[in-house]
Amino acid sequence: MSEDKIAWKPAAMSSIETTNESPPGFQSLVFVGIGMKSEMLEPTHPENWLATISGLKSWGEIPSQDSSVEEIIHSDRGINLKLKDNDTYWLAEFFPWGNDGRLRSRISLATGKSDTPIGLFSWNDIDLISLRKWEENPRQVKSKLISALNSNDLETSKEIVFKSAAAIGSFHRSAESGRITPRDARKWNKRVETLEALLRANTIWRAPHTKDTVCIITIGDVRFSDMIDDSDDEYGIYFNRPRLSDSIAKPNCEFPAMRDFSSLLHDLNRIYYSSKSKLSIRDLRESMIDGWRSTAPEKWASEGSFYTPRGGVFFWEYEQCLLDVIEAVSHQSGKPEPAVSMLREVPGIQRTMFNHRIIAALSFMTGFFSASGFYQYLIGNSKEVFIPLILLPITIGLYYSYRRLAPSPELSILRVWNEKSKH
Repeated sequence: MSEDKIAWKPAAMSSIETTNESPPGFQSLVFVGIGMKSEMLEPTHPENWLATISGLKSWGEIPSQDSSVEEIIHSDRGINLKLKDNDTYWLAEFFPWGNDGRLRSRISLATGKSDTPIGLFSWNDIDLISLRKWEENPRQVKSKLISALNSNDLETSKEIVFKSAAAIGSFHRSAESGRITPRDARKWNKRVETLEALLRANTIWRAPHTKDTVCIITIGDVRFSDMIDDSDDEYGIYFNRPRLSDSIAKPNCEFPAMRDFSSLLHDLNRIYYSSKSKLSIRDLRESMIDGWRSTAPEKWASEGSFYTPRGGVFFWEYEQCLLDVIEAVSHQSGKPEPAVSMLREVPGIQRTMFNHRIIAALSFMTGFFSASGFYQYLIGNSKEVFIPLILLPITIGLYYSYRRLAPSPELSILRVWNEKSKH
């Protein structure tokens, strides 16, 4: 396969010489261009299994050194090898740009029908190869969803997205017992700012984020193609490798559970955009939200966590759109949809939310005068209580009016889809 046909390498970025260290059997690659940089490790002779793993440390269950390479497969996330060890076949998945170092923690937290690596090879604490037993059965959830959407089968589509979101929520329920740290709104906003600068985008999104969106061990990029539906009762997750954008815009912070959910929700955007469905996107998004809430910790999937002015699902969908564009630019593969169309809508959403702050300011003002009036009546010398009593319900009414004006997570960032949902 020629270099420009290898999907996991950024086709529009130039490879340059590097002196970066690499383990035996690997070479270091650096790609630059278009204001971007990506560093990778590639096996020099992937057909020689023994030479490839000679300088690596192993963990878990692994095939023997005498294993033979039956097939070399290039995916958009890295090289895959089909190995034969006596009468057993293995899948070796390479991590060209490594990962966040939490793969083993994810493995320990995986639940239900999930498919996780059973072995790893690493170098300098960087996971480079994951191992699983070879499975011939392909994952069909994405193709079933596409078929249901194209045939306008609402009940089947809702069932698929509900069970997929519930599988993510089950992992988050397990992750609740793992490592949790307070929200990091500053770093989340800084990351989005970095992505905007990288793309010279004319969009801006910042949010304070609710305290319920704590940092956990997240799944990362998850899509319907990663869903496992072997069981009628519940779906599982195939724990995949990081996407290419993680090598160009490396995450420098931990993330909340909402980001995992938004990753799958944005994959619904991609699939829905490519379909010819007449179904309501609102119905599908609502089913996804219900599915996640059915299994995820209550605080992480609360109304407050979904509240758009404080971040919510739109913030993380916005990040996913930026990552789609970054990958498209690195390949010069054209405008990724619906990411580009969704980004065009962001300034309008921001202006609308900004204008709604007038109502929030009025609520604050009436609340202040109401509280001040009661204070003067109870503590001070004032005998006037009528005005504070009038201002109190006005304050409450203005506050809830402001809350109701916030963009609903059941709606899409793309307004044309919301109009379609009304018919």
